[in-house]
Amino acid sequence: MNYKIILYPSNWLYNAGVMGLIFTYPEYFTFKNGSVELDINLFKNIDYESYYFKDGKVINLIGKNQFYPNYIDTKGNQKDIFIKYFTSFSELENSGFCHICSHPHYINQNRYSELESGDKAAEKFLSKVKNFDMVYNKLLGPSKSKFPNSFWNLNESLSVCHLCSFVLIHHHLVYVELADKSQIFINAPSFKLMFELNRIIKSIYGSGLYDDQTSKREILATSIIEYARKVNVFLGKWTSMNIEIIIKSEDNIDFLSLPFDVINIISDRDIANLLGEIGETEVLKLILDQKFSELIDWAYKILRISFKKPENISKNDKDFIKNLMKLKRNQLNSQEFANKLLKLYSLIEDKLKGAIV
Repeated sequence: MNYKIILYPSNWLYNAGVMGLIFTYPEYFTFKNGSVELDINLFKNIDYESYYFKDGKVINLIGKNQFYPNYIDTKGNQKDIFIKYFTSFSELENSGFCHICSHPHYINQNRYSELESGDKAAEKFLSKVKNFDMVYNKLLGPSKSKFPNSFWNLNESLSVCHLCSFVLIHHHLVYVELADKSQIFINAPSFKLMFELNRIIKSIYGSGLYDDQTSKREILATSIIEYARKVNVFLGKWTSMNIEIIIKSEDNIDFLSLPFDVINIISDRDIANLLGEIGETEVLKLILDQKFSELIDWAYKILRISFKKPENISKNDKDFIKNLMKLKRNQLNSQEFANKLLKLYSLIEDKLKGAIV
């Protein structure tokens, strides 16, 4: 059977799972506006043995792994049912109810009955994965679905459709680990936008070659700026979306978003290009703090300093230049840098006036 399933953005954990799948199996996904189309042949073609049961591969589900504790019990011979279960997804049907996604998919009932019939290991596995508990997320999920669930309105038990039982065990694959050991993921109401933004932060911050003092809001802003610079489309349609960064630490999950006015400004292509040319962290911080008028003060101060003889430049002036301009190209062309600040202020003013009108 050859058909497609449309996946729609939902809560951040589900979205992270879908993103993990897309990064792992990109050839089976096609973006459709905000949704994404999944080729069901994925489930027949996965090399489950290599991808899920050996060290160094996509997900190590052996024993009490760090991501999904006890999702698979190899001692209970659940490995076989794990593979049979997911290869049966070629018979998924859009039906039933799921707390995780808005369009649940379940295995054909006859096929499902065959999976659990007369097999204790299968019955245990299938029963275990049908509700959201710590086997899906040790930080968010309760033990054995008996305690209030922190992920969704403190419900005791959340139903998980068969497709989501696969999606959720890939959510860790999209995170980027930072120098402080926290992990981040950018969430948005569009899979295409999520894919692009997370691909950008993986390329910039995934290597670890960055200033470990970079704040999370600067990382989120940088991804939006880089996306605006690279994509030649009208971006206004998504600037009103709730774009947020999920920050996962050892025992905590935080959420951070930028004000609409800031997103509206930095997603403007001309502004984004100019911010990219400037490339200075202090300038970006000023924009994020919405202290736009200080761009003029900085520009004029730089120009005044640039016309002074070296012996007449005070220590305060030198410190100002040193703290503001980290890049060599800006230090060597301070007047050009000042003009860029003035141009940036003008573009922002025009953008704000346009928003008011």
